[in-house]
Amino acid sequence: MNEILIKSGQVINPLVKIVEKLDIAIKDGIVVGVGNNANVLENPKIIDASDCYVSPGLIDLAVRFREPGLEQEATVERESKAAISSGVTTVCYMPDTQPVIDTPGQVKLVQNIFNQSSDCKVYPLAALTRNLNGDQLSSMMELRQAGAIGVTNCLYPMKTPLVLRRAMEYAAGQDLIFFYQPLNHSLSNNGCAHEGKVATRLGLTGIPSAAEASAVAEAIELMKLTNVKLHLCRISSFDSLSLILDAQKSGLDISFDIAIHQLFFTEESLNGYNTMAHVQPPYRTEEDLTKLRDALEIGRNNMAICSDHQPHNQDAKKAPFPETQSGISTIQLLLPLLLEIVNDGISDLPSAISKVTYDPAKILGLNSGIIKEGLDADICIFRKNKWKFTIDKNLSSGENSPFFGREFNNRVEKTICRGKIVFDINELNL
Repeated sequence: MNEILIKSGQVINPLVKIVEKLDIAIKDGIVVGVGNNANVLENPKIIDASDCYVSPGLIDLAVRFREPGLEQEATVERESKAAISSGVTTVCYMPDTQPVIDTPGQVKLVQNIFNQSSDCKVYPLAALTRNLNGDQLSSMMELRQAGAIGVTNCLYPMKTPLVLRRAMEYAAGQDLIFFYQPLNHSLSNNGCAHEGKVATRLGLTGIPSAAEASAVAEAIELMKLTNVKLHLCRISSFDSLSLILDAQKSGLDISFDIAIHQLFFTEESLNGYNTMAHVQPPYRTEEDLTKLRDALEIGRNNMAICSDHQPHNQDAKKAPFPETQSGISTIQLLLPLLLEIVNDGISDLPSAISKVTYDPAKILGLNSGIIKEGLDADICIFRKNKWKFTIDKNLSSGENSPFFGREFNNRVEKTICRGKIVFDINELNL
């Protein structure tokens, strides 16, 4: 059946920041009617959404599903199931796979893996430098032609500021988005925690906020010089945030994202050498957390929330804190966590949803992230429903979540991608 009618849902429009009760008509993967225009189908499958919210499908700017090369940790097939259970229909795929995504062939390989194994759309990010070595620039023109939407060196250092400048110039010439995770590696000193009272007490090497903020300042100046489309990834500190907001106020078209888990933890979560709190960038102070949350309340454009999903098995976290793998498994909880922030009164619902739909679509230059006639039917249906996230409800291969045992107030009921129902909670024993 190629026709679906979603009836009487509270439809969230992140573009104009309103929620209203509407019907949505879908035919052959496309939204063909909304509201008064939804009465256009002949024999649709009807979804009663009268007790639900209906939003655009989520767009996640940073995921690692481990394929190719690290299938022993996770696979695209399984991680995609975790993604759609949170309403995610589009992902940006990080290039630090094995081998690195630094050739057109590797871009095509990732696309093929998703076409065969996933119900999500994928936009690969290619490596900025060959094998992420920070020195030799990748063939950006060929990577763009193969389908890469942007380039990044992940958390690997650039050899010199001159190489960073040349990389920005090359990316600007190819109309590629420059995804830059700011970190001054000399200042970071191979640290594993925020440089502050907790790291001092635990004897852990600290990473000062200045290591991130100084790299943000450098990137902004080089953006002015090269006119590259700059997106700053995984901002964690108030100092960095202030620099970015000032740059935006001055007229620079700069965007940034914050990982969802950065909105829930501070450096105090490391107490007891809690390896589940080992992330990069590290959790910082209570003031940093408050200011990051305040950025949501501001409702500023060109800001997105991402999962920064990094699945690991249990062994990756079973070692002395500095020796464990950084990162946590988060994609299954991207929407439930975001809605907890709404419940806390930090942001209104349309503004929060915009940070995972319309705003990331705008950052990527996509005509999506809203529910509109003529666009792909990428839709998330969720409702208020208390539930507890436990190991038996975990759809990801990642066993590295600090949220096991946490109760949530909202849950995704159905996810639709390209007009196909790809997730239905009633079909799972969750």
